[in-house]
Amino acid sequence: MAKVAVKTRVLQQRKKYNIAGYLFILPAFLFFCVYILYPILFVSWGSVFSWNNLRNIEFVGLNNFVEIVEDRNMVKILRNSVLWILITVPVQACIGFFLAYLIEEHLKKGKGFFRTVFFLPVATSVSVVAIIWGKMYLPYNGLFQTIISSVGLNITVNVLGNPTASIYGIIFTNIWEWTGWSMIMYVAGISQIPEELKDAAKIDGATKWKEIKYVFLPTLASTHKSLLMLGIIGSLQTFALVYTMTNGGPNYASEMPGTYIFKMGFSNQQMGYASALSVVFLMFALLLTIAQIRFLGSGYFMKRGKE
Repeated sequence: MAKVAVKTRVLQQRKKYNIAGYLFILPAFLFFCVYILYPILFVSWGSVFSWNNLRNIEFVGLNNFVEIVEDRNMVKILRNSVLWILITVPVQACIGFFLAYLIEEHLKKGKGFFRTVFFLPVATSVSVVAIIWGKMYLPYNGLFQTIISSVGLNITVNVLGNPTASIYGIIFTNIWEWTGWSMIMYVAGISQIPEELKDAAKIDGATKWKEIKYVFLPTLASTHKSLLMLGIIGSLQTFALVYTMTNGGPNYASEMPGTYIFKMGFSNQQMGYASALSVVFLMFALLLTIAQIRFLGSGYFMKRGKE
């Protein structure tokens, strides 16, 4: 009888702890259901209908997805997305690493000041950044045009108005804005490298380059992986910078998934087509995520970086 009573008391205690645990995760679970799960299900449902508001709904099956395959603008959007990932992610990581290395390893004073200066663009509103850089790119009285004219070159440069150059102009702006984030990530990583490891490399006669190559870069493997994953996800979510600077123009030359979905849904009132686009890009992002997990691993990167 005593064993049964003890067992009953333990089960009741566990039940009490479980209820408390469920209550703690309830807010996060409700947030997930309302702001993530429900929109995904609603957009998936809306992708098989033709509608511009919830009153005019017509079932069209997979016609919206067929239109996506036939949409010539999709080639430009996918090209821009790939360009964005291939340029911004490695460039931001490289510049961020060398800024962090110089600040942490070579500066004796003013480390906090330089960290703040380089991180300041990250904390600045995206709209403000887009407006300022848009003014700088102006073809007649912008900053870059003024510099070109001041050195005696009679050339008019219209970066955002050029179908070939517009996407690169926005990419450059994005690199300027987000390099500080990569720097802070590497600052945190460098602070975790044991001093004994650095001292051992110096005792062995390693040059600065060899110290970077054989000590810093391998030890920061977890940071490289994290920045790669965050960079790819952030690239696919790009909206405000492109929308404010060019609205995807000229002639869809700088269009990104987010701006094209917004344009089709709210400007052209093709909500069904916009929903289908959202599903396609969601699947594209999911495939990229699976590939990253497959090749980079998942879970606690600090542990995997040491393997």
